[in-house]
Amino acid sequence: MAKTKWTIEADNLTIYPSLIARTLSIIYFIAASALIITLFINQNIPLGSLINYEIFILVTSLVLFGVGGRHIFFDGINQIMSVKVFGIAIKNIPFNQIGKVTSYSVAGSYCYKIFTAAYSHGRGIAISAGYSKATDQNLIAYQQEVLPKIDQLVFASQPLIAKPVIYDFKYFKEENGVYKVKSDRVASLIFGILLIGVTPLILNTPDFMSNDSDIKRILVTYFPLVIGLVLASTFFRSVRFDKNSRQIIHKSITGLKVYSYNDFIRFLIVRKTTNLIYSGTEIKAEIYLPETKKVKVLFLTSFWKTKKVQRFIDETNTILGKYHADSSASKME
Repeated sequence: MAKTKWTIEADNLTIYPSLIARTLSIIYFIAASALIITLFINQNIPLGSLINYEIFILVTSLVLFGVGGRHIFFDGINQIMSVKVFGIAIKNIPFNQIGKVTSYSVAGSYCYKIFTAAYSHGRGIAISAGYSKATDQNLIAYQQEVLPKIDQLVFASQPLIAKPVIYDFKYFKEENGVYKVKSDRVASLIFGILLIGVTPLILNTPDFMSNDSDIKRILVTYFPLVIGLVLASTFFRSVRFDKNSRQIIHKSITGLKVYSYNDFIRFLIVRKTTNLIYSGTEIKAEIYLPETKKVKVLFLTSFWKTKKVQRFIDETNTILGKYHADSSASKME
């Protein structure tokens, strides 16, 4: 299980977010070495090849072990944050250039990242391990000990930045105090119907993939139907924020769900990649469910350009009543 370790001093903070890599390096070294030695014994691999393989395995393990020692050092005296690998600072960021710390979803888990003010929703720098559950004890300790220390070292001395009042909402449609998240649902419906139509077309073509296996034919026949139904169902989905009743209303094809403003926890930013290529940023809301004492993750919207993310968050915070004309932006999310 991934864990984050840290050392807190009066004027400094050191975070080790990648220690899991050290454990993996040891496992890799033992497993790979055992495999090579087994092949050497049973397959008559030349001794020279064995030595070369072992050198490669050793070097790879050492590099992975060293990367596991990557740490983030917050120097409160010199007001600078450093990212260090092998004891060498590969990135230095002055405190006054740090924009915020927030949780980000990565590959099914989420971690805390730090962002500069210039790129508040870019790739960011991971400052914690990844966690799959909000109840993880290491995560809870991190939130209670590390985040307040970062706030003390980095943000306590920074000037508060007043947020302008938002009157013109770009990403919400307002009607009688109810703000509906805008979305391009018509395009999803049309594309979904087109995909659904592929399945009956294939079923009415008896010779289609007649020479292929049944599994391939079933997948090709019904996969478009499944994807089409998912896309078409988004046409009936909507998220509304009712300022009058202070409720978040989620409507979907399965029914209506209502959540209180008071149960809103935080925004969850999901930076999506496809084959390691950036494919958009999703904005979700974490909502506490008092009845089950669990956390619901509600999808709100997605953007291709990260610059739009902060605007959407500012608009949503305005609707939620989290800040007004004379309030400041939170640096810890």
